Amino acid sequence: MASPSLAPLKGFKRRFLLRDFKNPFHLGALMGLDFTTVQRMFVASLVASLGVWYLQGTLMDGMLALIGLCALTALVWGLSEREVAFTHLNLKGSGPWNMLAVVASVVIFAQLSVAIWAFPTVGAYVLSASFIGSFWATGFMMQPSGA
Repeated sequence: MASPSLAPLKGFKRRFLLRDFKNPFHLGALMGLDFTTVQRMFVASLVASLGVWYLQGTLMDGMLALIGLCALTALVWGLSEREVAFTHLNLKGSGPWNMLAVVASVVIFAQLSVAIWAFPTVGAYVLSASFIGSFWATGFMMQPSGA
């Protein structure tokens, strides 16, 4: 299909479909989790962060919670179909960058827990290592050893 001309936009005679403007390769259709599930996870992140804002009384805590939970949702979505995500990001399945990503995600989640909910530092790192580490361990176990 030829790319749409901007001339018909003056009178809005022709109805444009959004797919006319999108890239021909739709990555969302190839990911493991259904996009409606991911949207529900993002909405749950929004509701949880609004709850943090209401309970803590500061907007900054709510925004930090929203950023952390949305990043966690994106990580889960990316790990749901690891081969597609790692191929398009040009990442290999092992190596020092992968280990750095594991450590960074554990530290970031622990620091968010300390900053937002005033967790004790040791408890936050134990919780983060077990919670975030379980996502990474599941991803590593699902990945074939030759990748």
